[in-house]
Amino acid sequence: MKKNDMYLTALGLVFLLLLSSCTIISKAQMNNADLRLTSLQIPDVVKEDLPYDVLVTFNADEPVTIKRACFRWVAEKSSVVSPSLYCYASEVQSNDPIGSACSRWLAEGPFSQASPEFCVNVDRVKLDDVPPYFIVKVKSENVKIFYNKVECYVEYLQDGVMKTSNRVAAPILVEK
Repeated sequence: MKKNDMYLTALGLVFLLLLSSCTIISKAQMNNADLRLTSLQIPDVVKEDLPYDVLVTFNADEPVTIKRACFRWVAEKSSVVSPSLYCYASEVQSNDPIGSACSRWLAEGPFSQASPEFCVNVDRVKLDDVPPYFIVKVKSENVKIFYNKVECYVEYLQDGVMKTSNRVAAPILVEK
């Protein structure tokens, strides 16, 4: 065998080895998201302090144990004309350093864009239906009139490790 043929053969083997290792790694990375939420169903109109049944469908590659479902009420659009002006004005009126009011913009205050997260235990899971689903009872607390959707994710146990799923959302109309 010539020297050039040996180099080409060795190079070909290295290429095949790299190709197979990339395939193995990509399959391993894909299995990290073993549970994926697909939809969220809640009544279209929500009132403060009332309980609602929420149905969430999901797909799971392997057996999982869903522990908690976490929710928050969200406003997709700003509730004031210009959030940046609001942040600037609140910083000027107080002695807070620049950036402090805006850093809290989405989490606190009368113009927050989402409610605090709240979680409920999941106990009604139907794995034998297609797609599998669970139903939880959610009490509508901290719902503001300008919220227009609800988001959900779950915490689940798989192979002894606690994991978090993706988020799904559904539109709502808050009625006083």
